[in-house]
Amino acid sequence: MKRFALLTILVALVSGWNPGLAQEDNLVPNGSFENSDLRKLKKQGELETYTEDWFSATEAMLDLYGEGLKSEKVNIPNNVYGVQEASDGVCYAGMRAYTKDPKLTRTYFEVELMTELEKNQLYCVSFDISLSDLSRYAVNGIGAVLSDRKVEQGNTGLMVRTPDVMHKTDKVMALLDGWETVCGTFIGTGEEEFLIIGGFHSDKEIEDEKVRKPSGVLGTPKAHAYYYLDNVKVTPIDAKSQCACSAADEVRTDLVFGEAAPGPDTAPADVISASRVYYAFLKRRPTGAGEMVISRLASILKDNPSWKLKVIGHTDTDESNEGKINPRYRELGLKRAQEVVKKFAEMGLGADRFVVDSMEETDPASTRDSDISRAKNRRVVFELMK
Repeated sequence: MKRFALLTILVALVSGWNPGLAQEDNLVPNGSFENSDLRKLKKQGELETYTEDWFSATEAMLDLYGEGLKSEKVNIPNNVYGVQEASDGVCYAGMRAYTKDPKLTRTYFEVELMTELEKNQLYCVSFDISLSDLSRYAVNGIGAVLSDRKVEQGNTGLMVRTPDVMHKTDKVMALLDGWETVCGTFIGTGEEEFLIIGGFHSDKEIEDEKVRKPSGVLGTPKAHAYYYLDNVKVTPIDAKSQCACSAADEVRTDLVFGEAAPGPDTAPADVISASRVYYAFLKRRPTGAGEMVISRLASILKDNPSWKLKVIGHTDTDESNEGKINPRYRELGLKRAQEVVKKFAEMGLGADRFVVDSMEETDPASTRDSDISRAKNRRVVFELMK
């Protein structure tokens, strides 16, 4: 719309924001609500009137805020619900994720993506939120839903759905002074065209915590959990590490799968076939438990000097993806198997008794999408070659 063009230029001049420097592969149009006509913005519920691209998934009206406005209701940083600078640019939105006041309703933001998601492409979905100072509650259940169709709920009721992306621990989002990023990964099916953001837990499922109003903030808290919303992105990525919101959300590096070792009465050949050496994420050297497995196999090989072993390394899919963007992690399964053979050599076994092989991520022990399942796949296994 042409009526937004002048404001976009003014926003760029005032804030230093350069549209040409925006992340080109973000599929969310107007992800920071900067394409907004702020000249007539005066009160809550006017976002769809003055902002491009975004609309409500229900009949509840959406809120917009901007810097330098005469109306203190929708000004940045001081407004009707508290004080907060923008996370990005000079605008942000306001979202009610929960309410105990029957006069107030939850709100859900919806936008049509610039293009539908590609099938089997990995995406990072992220947005910034900040709890308003005059919220009596902070809640969990805030997330994003990707839809293959436009959602138009013909009432102001809550939308109970399972978010495709939310905080990894589904924690209560209670940060008042600053912004928290909600993010996660999503694999496209080739059909998703719309993004919806809101509070998706039912009132019975939600975890609400009472919040104390910060000192110095004027006004009376309302019986809701109201968040400022900014910096919404959906971007294609190659590996999950490219979508780490913070240290707490990074791919777990410490989880090593463990299982009971074969019993003392197990036949030596069966011990070999049942033995596994498991690894932490992106690690190639065995843990202490892994070295105990190798030591037991070395004793068996010494008792059976004609036996040879095939040593086969494996990775999980996340590690394989990391290898695509970082040469250090390429052929990690092979490197794991080679490290195990080095351990055997330190125990007095010749290299001619081993064949090193690798399946990388192509032969998973588990195909479930969980940290435990991926830990099962980070392994070295053994095959007896008599």
